[in-house]
Amino acid sequence: MIACGASATTPVAGSASPSGATEGTSRPGSATSGSSTPGLGPGFREVLALSKIAEYKVSYKITDTNGLDSTAGEQSWFQKPPNSRFDFSTDVGGQRTIVSLYALVDGTSVCFTDVTKAQCFGMSGLSTALQQNTAASVHELLVQHPEQFDGVLVETRQIAGQQARCYDVRVLKAQVSGLTDGRFCYSTLGAPLLAEFKTQGGEVSMEATRFATSVLDSDFTLPAEPTTPGRP
Repeated sequence: MIACGASATTPVAGSASPSGATEGTSRPGSATSGSSTPGLGPGFREVLALSKIAEYKVSYKITDTNGLDSTAGEQSWFQKPPNSRFDFSTDVGGQRTIVSLYALVDGTSVCFTDVTKAQCFGMSGLSTALQQNTAASVHELLVQHPEQFDGVLVETRQIAGQQARCYDVRVLKAQVSGLTDGRFCYSTLGAPLLAEFKTQGGEVSMEATRFATSVLDSDFTLPAEPTTPGRP
């Protein structure tokens, strides 16, 4: 099942208006530990626990701004625990290139695919491979270390045809990944649907455009045999 599009926003009482401005609830800096809003939905850490085990395929539009530099493109994330994959596509001079990060049981690889060929390279670990993908790096940090964050439920809205719960999030340890604050939205099953956050010197905005609840095993098949840099 694949759904597209987005629609209305429903503020949580005393929290956020559809424009994003809060009413009666502060932005991330005033989030309370544990992030539970009685009777309105699960706490932020509960959602992160769901996100860690959820199966999904989501496509996003994304803008990553760092100083005067801004990059816009598309990403697709695949998750079927214990495997995951992050695709980032760009069009340069009319040529489309896809950079895919595969985090699999038997290792982590980065693959580059264009119209003529595919190349894959083995990586030492997921954190190293994610250094060039800020959105995916922050997502992994959230689900792997939920104790380092607080979040408050501020609104529910429709994103890519899915009901999304949105949380204003603050970092408990300021040095974590340079992340300062943000808003993150998840489906009822824990799939990430929206991320808007600031880092030291930059901002990232990412919103889902397509969503599916099932992923094929073949989505985790590398397009080429990986080689390891520095090895023959």
